[in-house]
Amino acid sequence: MSESSSLVRSTFILTASIFITKILGILYVIPFYAIIGGESNLAPYTYAYQPYVVMLTIAGAGVPLAVAKYVSKYNALGAYRVSEKLYKSSLLVMSLSGLLGFIILYLLSPMIAEATLAGDGHQGAWSVDDITHIMRVISFAVIFIPFLATWRGIFQGYDSMGPTAVSTVIEQIARIIFLLVGAYLVLHVFDKGLLLANEVATFAAAIGAVFALLTLWYYWRKRKPFIDQMIDSDATGIDVGYRSMYKEILLYSIPFVIVSLCVPLYIMIDQFTHNKGLAIAGVPAAQHDQLLTMLNLTTNKLVMIPTSLAGGFAISVVPSITRTFASGRIREMHQQIRTALGVLMYLTVPASLGILLLAAPLYTVFYSYDTTATHILMFYAPVGILLSLMSVTAAILQGIDKQSLTVWIVLGSIVLKAVLNLPLIILFKTNGAVFATAIALLFAIICNMIVIRKYAHFPLRSTLKETVQIATFTAIMLMATGFVYWILTQFLSVEVKAQALIIVIICGLVGGLVYGLITLKTGHAERYLGKRVGGLARKLHLS
Repeated sequence: MSESSSLVRSTFILTASIFITKILGILYVIPFYAIIGGESNLAPYTYAYQPYVVMLTIAGAGVPLAVAKYVSKYNALGAYRVSEKLYKSSLLVMSLSGLLGFIILYLLSPMIAEATLAGDGHQGAWSVDDITHIMRVISFAVIFIPFLATWRGIFQGYDSMGPTAVSTVIEQIARIIFLLVGAYLVLHVFDKGLLLANEVATFAAAIGAVFALLTLWYYWRKRKPFIDQMIDSDATGIDVGYRSMYKEILLYSIPFVIVSLCVPLYIMIDQFTHNKGLAIAGVPAAQHDQLLTMLNLTTNKLVMIPTSLAGGFAISVVPSITRTFASGRIREMHQQIRTALGVLMYLTVPASLGILLLAAPLYTVFYSYDTTATHILMFYAPVGILLSLMSVTAAILQGIDKQSLTVWIVLGSIVLKAVLNLPLIILFKTNGAVFATAIALLFAIICNMIVIRKYAHFPLRSTLKETVQIATFTAIMLMATGFVYWILTQFLSVEVKAQALIIVIICGLVGGLVYGLITLKTGHAERYLGKRVGGLARKLHLS
């Protein structure tokens, strides 16, 4: 199988699993929102989840993707014993890292809760002790997940994406079942409090991780004989000492962890500055929990659906571009970069801008009608395009061995977000946090593209041309969908869940049909989605 075919196949498998996971991750919020009873009651879950994500990223230290890159590199050389040496020791190291991460988050929980709530004289429904307790509950999941993520990295290094994909979906399913059933039993069967329901919801992360580990163990038993054959066939004589090995891993992993921390730290900056900014702006403290939950949970869930594609690309692009770059196959590497950016824009631009157009009925369908949340979602939706581009362009930089530049660019964007956040929140309320995120991401993307152009010698002209074409097709789609939306809202209400669902379904079908027909006719669908789609266009006499 060629590198390009391998990239497409790996990307498809991972993207499909991540997309399914994201869809499940947004769909579960509908019953969870109904069980819990609104944004304010979800605040403890929101406050606890982001510190957990940050600590999880630090505990993982970027090792899973670094392991994938390292194993892929030495397997390409036929040095399978070096790969074996690495994965055995890395699993042990990451087990200790997970335990250490759990201890640190457990001990730091009171300080994080104080910084989140008490910094602005918080007078909401939740106390520092409440948030401390729920953070300590979710900290137990940190024990398992670095080991889990590293194991997935080992499979990816062997170009085996199936175990990662399946375990990711099973992890999400197990987490959601435990979360929903547990929260329902706590509130509606045992008649306990909201805090306990939120604690059950956060502990579900640990349950999901355990099921994912069992899934990987099943695949490992099946794949181990083939991996052993590869190790036995190693006649290279190459050996790498542990010190040298972990020095290389550390050089790989630091950029990964910095990039992985980018969005969680953006959200943590929001968490630490949002309530303070609203207090300065004169927004009553009773509204702070609700508004932050809208920003960091409910609207964020919707925005992240189109960005699910970026996750698959970010994981699969690095090993593929590393191989073509290291072997000097520049033309093939350019094609991989062009494919990754092209498919990403082809799918995320219309999806993100479609969310902008349908913000009101979408929020009603998934949660309940709210004008404030609708406005936040309208501003937040286009940021999904920037989040996707940031993820993939940063991955490309790492693939061409520009790790140090990746670190400085991401750190610069985090500093920019931190500097802008409070003043923009004071000026524009909750939307100010969205604007600060967009500016920081745009800065990072521009820097990344400059580096890619300079060091990968990648010509930007064709990609810019394709981006303009995609934007044009999307604009036509939005005009058609907007007209249908206007007609439907003359006799259907976006405030009623059932009617909002009808609006979303009809507008979504119209938008998809218009965009699909245009891109089939112009050949863009075949270019980005493959020859089978081109065959469909010819059957429909569109090309």
